[in-house]
Amino acid sequence: MLFETDGKVYNPLGGGSYVYQDSLIQYMHSQLRKKKVKISIGAQPNSSPHFGTLEVFCLAFALANMLCHYDKELQVSVLFEMVDTAPAIAQKIGDKNYQISLRESGEMNKYIDQYNEILEQLSSISNISYQVRGQREFNRHTSIPDIVKKVISHRDLLAPILEPKKHIIRIRSACPICGLTDKKGIENKFVDNKMICFCPKHGEFEVDIDTESYRLEYNTPLRNLIRGIVYSIDNQDDNLDYEWIRITGADYAGFYQEQLLYKTTDILGYSVSKLPMILYASLVTDWSGAKLSKSLYVNEGAYRYLPSYMINYDNLRKEKGSMGLAKVYSEVHSWLEESYKLFRNYSIYYFMEVLK
Repeated sequence: MLFETDGKVYNPLGGGSYVYQDSLIQYMHSQLRKKKVKISIGAQPNSSPHFGTLEVFCLAFALANMLCHYDKELQVSVLFEMVDTAPAIAQKIGDKNYQISLRESGEMNKYIDQYNEILEQLSSISNISYQVRGQREFNRHTSIPDIVKKVISHRDLLAPILEPKKHIIRIRSACPICGLTDKKGIENKFVDNKMICFCPKHGEFEVDIDTESYRLEYNTPLRNLIRGIVYSIDNQDDNLDYEWIRITGADYAGFYQEQLLYKTTDILGYSVSKLPMILYASLVTDWSGAKLSKSLYVNEGAYRYLPSYMINYDNLRKEKGSMGLAKVYSEVHSWLEESYKLFRNYSIYYFMEVLK
């Protein structure tokens, strides 16, 4: 199939691009209360970072750089929230689905060096510092037990929203002996402040939500909700000298957040207006306009029509060297300099031109 273009790039205004076409950084700065800001990004380290992840990381460091240039007194850093509780090994035992996480299996160790390499390079380019933390550390936040207990007590209202097919709350915990986890939390029972889980090999085990919150795991919609509320609490805490901004892909914008974050936050009794700002990284799309998919490219034959450097970071650095990531960062940075460029998608062919 042959595509013909005029080679020109158009950025028609509409929606966010109309409102913030030349004032995004000024607006975001005006919403800040504190002089320290942490920009949160997240990813599952289960493969070489795919192109969409690179874009999200670049946007975080570019935003930090732009905010620091706008306000010289502002201190901005990036935090990579490593989703090390994502599944690495799936097992079906009887009629139940179980998993062993990236952390428990050690699978994440195959790829974490690539994530660190990306963070180091972007930090050097942007002159912005960064930190990395796993889910255990996140779950040690002092507000987690109260939030989780509210989720459990409101599960009849939340479950149909967060899991419309099964109507369950996907809080889970790994067996302390073998690491097996009831993926959907179907067998979980909640008694007082404890979650009672079941391992098909070692039987029942308990998690004390008040004292062992670091053992908890969540599926993506629930993690998104809990993280948003935690950051909101931090932002309102005058004893903390920093506040949060979140960055994620545009595939999580719109209906997803309206239903799974804003509505559920309100159900739990937290202020939706106090949730941290979320900036969405533009989608990178294939020839058909669909999001360039991480899950598809690992399947044999998917995206074989693309140059391999458009697939993941490992191929990008092999074929383009360090300049490959630097070019992606420069392009993403330009979207914040002329912010009307941010509120749209970009095709793989656009980035192939950028990376020539």
